[in-house]
Amino acid sequence: MNKEKKKFSGIFQKYMHAIPQLVLSNLMFAVPMAISFGLVWLIESFTAQVVFIQFLPIFLLMPFYCGLCKVSKDIIIGKEVKGVRGFFKAVKANLKFSIIHGFIFYIVAMADYFALLFYYQAGTYNGAMYIVFGLCLVVAILSLFCFFYVPIITVTLDIRFKHIYKNAALMSVGELPKNLLALFACVACIAIVTTLFSFTGSFIGAFVFVILLLIFILPVTVAYFITAILYPSIDKLLVEKGGKNLKEKNNSESANRRELLIAQLEENPIDPSILEGDENELVFYDGKMIKRAKLIEIYKSANQ
Repeated sequence: MNKEKKKFSGIFQKYMHAIPQLVLSNLMFAVPMAISFGLVWLIESFTAQVVFIQFLPIFLLMPFYCGLCKVSKDIIIGKEVKGVRGFFKAVKANLKFSIIHGFIFYIVAMADYFALLFYYQAGTYNGAMYIVFGLCLVVAILSLFCFFYVPIITVTLDIRFKHIYKNAALMSVGELPKNLLALFACVACIAIVTTLFSFTGSFIGAFVFVILLLIFILPVTVAYFITAILYPSIDKLLVEKGGKNLKEKNNSESANRRELLIAQLEENPIDPSILEGDENELVFYDGKMIKRAKLIEIYKSANQ
């Protein structure tokens, strides 16, 4: 078993072990979820049912979904998790970006919806439109894959906004098998709930059962398995690679500074005798007065 498999093994075992923390996180998520869906219901009770209103929870819930992703990621990497504290800490730390993510996802989701609806209906009059419908469907799926990655990258790395989307877009295509597996996990969760719903004796009982799942476990379960499937790629391609690049950059900058110091000392040699004495005392070097401690630091850095 390689290093990556060891690091991210036991996904189901970690899920079962962390059920209490996952439930606590989901309860925190359930509050804004109830508010957002209640807001949609309230608006639509005074107006007609329109997609612009029905899609609002996508925008409103994105900051809190980032909280679920942070808790899920910590569980997956084996970090000690405090469900409520970790959830709210992630929401607060990533609030600015996640609000923008929510707005972008809201716009993209509506654009995909209207494009699919338009070209599907147009296909009934012109069969060629089904080809365009297929292309729109591919774009919609890739957009969904991109937004699988966006919140996970946001809670994992402190990088520029445009780099979040650049990396998410690249991995939405480059990590296609894992993306399809993550999509399958989402569909499987929905299928299980739908199946249990159909087995319930009454509609009211089934409705209450689904509400309880939404309150206690379903959203965080979806977030957990998406994160569990996709995070290893983020860790390998962004976290480890980014750390390696940063180390190489720091080493390169250190080497350049050392070369400059050596050149400076060749042009203006330091007499070792002036390095002896009180480090806070000012000494004359290279046309100016500097502290002896700073001069000692320059001398040591150039001769390492």
